[in-house]
Amino acid sequence: MTATGAAVLLASGFGDDVSGGGLFAIEASLAQRIDRIATKGLAFDGKRLARILRSVAEAAELAEVVIYDARGVLHYLRLDGATSPKDVAWDGENLAVVSSWNNSVQWFSPGGKAVREIRFPGPIDCWHLNCLTRHEDVWYATMFGAFRTHRAWLPAMRKGEGKIVELETGRPVVEGLTAPHSPRWVDGMWLVCNSQERELLASDPDTGRIIRRVDCDGWTRGLAYDDDFFYVGACGRRATAESFGHAWVVVVDRDTWQPVEQIEVPAQEIYDLTLVSPEIVDGLRRGFDVNPLRTAEFRQLRVMTELGCDQPRTLWPSGDPLPWGEFRFRVEGELPEVCCAGDLIELPVRVTNRSASFFTSAAPAPVYVSYKWLDPASGAFVEERRASRTWLPRTIFPNETVEVTARIVAPSRPGAVRLRVTLVQEGVSWFDDHDPSGALEGHVEIGAALAPPLNDSPILI
Repeated sequence: MTATGAAVLLASGFGDDVSGGGLFAIEASLAQRIDRIATKGLAFDGKRLARILRSVAEAAELAEVVIYDARGVLHYLRLDGATSPKDVAWDGENLAVVSSWNNSVQWFSPGGKAVREIRFPGPIDCWHLNCLTRHEDVWYATMFGAFRTHRAWLPAMRKGEGKIVELETGRPVVEGLTAPHSPRWVDGMWLVCNSQERELLASDPDTGRIIRRVDCDGWTRGLAYDDDFFYVGACGRRATAESFGHAWVVVVDRDTWQPVEQIEVPAQEIYDLTLVSPEIVDGLRRGFDVNPLRTAEFRQLRVMTELGCDQPRTLWPSGDPLPWGEFRFRVEGELPEVCCAGDLIELPVRVTNRSASFFTSAAPAPVYVSYKWLDPASGAFVEERRASRTWLPRTIFPNETVEVTARIVAPSRPGAVRLRVTLVQEGVSWFDDHDPSGALEGHVEIGAALAPPLNDSPILI
């Protein structure tokens, strides 16, 4: 039992060893690791996800935020001055980041420039601000307590000293907490992970009285919810002196406030939970691998290097001229029967490498998908202009087939022609000159070009 609808529950975590952290997608009661990068706060605005990378050195004078969209990494931001970052939240275009070491919340532009700050007085980390939320355009944060010396909150987490405060004024809206995290306004109540007490609780905003609570059997931190359930992060590592190898998500029925399921997450600690779209999960998995050709080349290089080849010959010759007997290929697809003169045709084809060499669009002699417009009777070229080239999406290994959308420009004059879709190795040879049977070829009728509409207005971008 997990998030309803198309949403995916995303968990961030960290730990002391390399297996202790990362991002995890939770679906069908199963947590699948996306990566192993130790992470704290998460913020999803419907299109973009921001994640705070964990800073191990408490006094490091910077924070790192990575922003993703459905295609992968959109921005990497180094936020100078945001020390010991804990949480992140979107404020329209800007990002709010909790800097617990500085007792502050700082706002940064998309370029990483600090534009605003709310700082609480006192020595470094005497309040331990940690998590943010916004309700009716007012910002709130959890803190361990109002202390006057560095980390005075540490002894037994100072039972009952924690609170949720309004950032602008410092006014407490919920008090009597112990090491609180993850405040949320839900169903007309303040919800918060009362971490040291191992519970999720709800507080009446008018009286401040605790009106609901549920024991989660571990240090609670990270809270998300949908129409049916609350999802609460928990771990045993903070609750006891022992080192636990996993954390878990407690699924709580939103009506009854009873736990209905516990989902194990292979992190030592969970920091945050949020519901995201499946497209964002795809972007997280893709990460920096947004260029398919570069990704394929580096992936191939890593494989060869791990096999002990520091300079693998099997990688680099893929961009060199192919041996004369290696121009063996096949292009398959459905050709259009008619098109207009000068049209740009986007034609899906399948390209098969039937040789023992690599086909790649890398220098110095890149391989492209291209074409020839031929006279049906004589076989002569009917176009003088150079045929456009389409890059291969990645290196094609021997006996492998990939799908490519070939971009083909129709001849400028109407008439009956033959279209041959083939490969070309730039500066070396056309593949169909060696292996004519591998090309995709057929009859196409070229019609007159369509006249542009009258009074056509420019498109403003």
